[in-house]
Amino acid sequence: MALVYQHLKPSGEVFYIGIGISKKRAYSKYGRNKHWSNTVNKYGYEVQILTNNIDYEFAKEIEKNLISYYGRKDFKKGKLVNMTDGGQGYLNMNLEERLKRKVRLTNYNKNIKDYSFTQDENYKLNMRKSCLGKNNKKIIDIETKMIFKSMREASEFKKINYTILSGMLNNKKINKTNLRWLN
Repeated sequence: MALVYQHLKPSGEVFYIGIGISKKRAYSKYGRNKHWSNTVNKYGYEVQILTNNIDYEFAKEIEKNLISYYGRKDFKKGKLVNMTDGGQGYLNMNLEERLKRKVRLTNYNKNIKDYSFTQDENYKLNMRKSCLGKNNKKIIDIETKMIFKSMREASEFKKINYTILSGMLNNKKINKTNLRWLN
């Protein structure tokens, strides 16, 4: 079984058509081309599942037709950032092609990690709160008596790397600042 999806800019403009065998692919940023990444970095994106639980061969046909309908940007015939006319699909690749693609995508995405589709909303909310300073220990500058709500706020204000500041406040590095945990 397969699905066909499209990615849209917040304005509602379609910029990518894709197929996958699970919804996970529709939401993943892994293995996308540089034009897709540039568009997402500039505008963000929304996912819209067009069809679900259909035959894989039928999904490839729908993908080809939609790419043809909207047109590809690289041929100056449309606005899609797709790099192929569609219908190739990962499942149809022979083993050699799959391995080449896997190596190419791994090398391209070495430093990119996308966990956004695997974490539940509660986890994301808690992580967001911790970065914004809610429920965090406060920090004080003992010289100026300035109080910061969080380590993130202190590191940004003092222009100190967050990880280095964390090490200094937690006695893992020599503290060269006037910052201390507020009890």
